[in-house]
Amino acid sequence: QVIKGANKVVFIQHGDFISVYRNLATVTVKTGQKVTTKQQIGTVAKSATAGRTILNFSIYRNNTKINPADWIYKM
Repeated sequence: QVIKGANKVVFIQHGDFISVYRNLATVTVKTGQKVTTKQQIGTVAKSATAGRTILNFSIYRNNTKINPADWIYKM
């Protein structure tokens, strides 16, 4: 999804769950494409004021926002 004046957003549906990745500079996946675990979906935009990259990551189960920490891959 592209919102004029904002960085790019990717929504990925996983059954009843939707993961949302906001503040992307580039997107490497296409609408309707199946993605796999650990697949790169894009690059995070760099903040002009803070000089660092910050990804806004959210998870929803149907319409309920849930804790994304349970979904983050840990090495």
